[in-house]
Amino acid sequence: MAIRPIKHKRVSDEVLEQIKDNIISGEWPPGTKIPGEMDLAEMFGVSRVSIRQAIHRLVGMGVLTIRRGEGTFVSEVFPKDYFNTLLPVLMIEAPDMVEMLEFRAVIEIESARFAALRANQEDIARLEKAYANMKKCEGDFKKFAYEDLNFHTAIALATHNSVVVKVTAILHDMLRNSIVEVVRLRGYDAGLHYHARLLEAIKNRDSEAAAELMREHIHAAIEDVRKGSENKVMSAK
Repeated sequence: MAIRPIKHKRVSDEVLEQIKDNIISGEWPPGTKIPGEMDLAEMFGVSRVSIRQAIHRLVGMGVLTIRRGEGTFVSEVFPKDYFNTLLPVLMIEAPDMVEMLEFRAVIEIESARFAALRANQEDIARLEKAYANMKKCEGDFKKFAYEDLNFHTAIALATHNSVVVKVTAILHDMLRNSIVEVVRLRGYDAGLHYHARLLEAIKNRDSEAAAELMREHIHAAIEDVRKGSENKVMSAK
């Protein structure tokens, strides 16, 4: 593989890294209210837009929580080892798309079941927001995939299981990349269809339906990815 020139990081990426470092170091422990956007912009010497982008990504990862009228807080379930040595190893030995989807099936089917049993009003609101944003982003597969991941992250948070939340956060970037590729391959309709039904099942506390819908959703994606790979091979011959 040819070496490519290293591109400068986005300012929001640098902000995210420093916020993350403050959390891991214990400077901002779980439950801590972090400075507001204006204060952070002054501290980092960057625009509020860059601060907002970094915070939005960390909220999507479950690392930060926004409380209306109160501010932004470090998640109570956030442990110091969220970004441990597992992530670099997995990024170097990246699994293929089918393997990643199979892993998601192992974790997310039961996560959907627990989410239906344990979700509170804050969890439901988070799921509804992610689904509404998915509909708004139809036509832009990267933005759509980002909100798709936020929906699945919201399900992980709704399990109220710190291990599930931790694993989801560690694998966030890998999950995002796989979802981008799935959306690119499958389009928008399948995601909207299954997410709408998952949302209703969780709101109705129907744990069996939620688990079965997640199983159907991920296994349908696996089949489409396999077919896509087979078509590429046939085209190359």
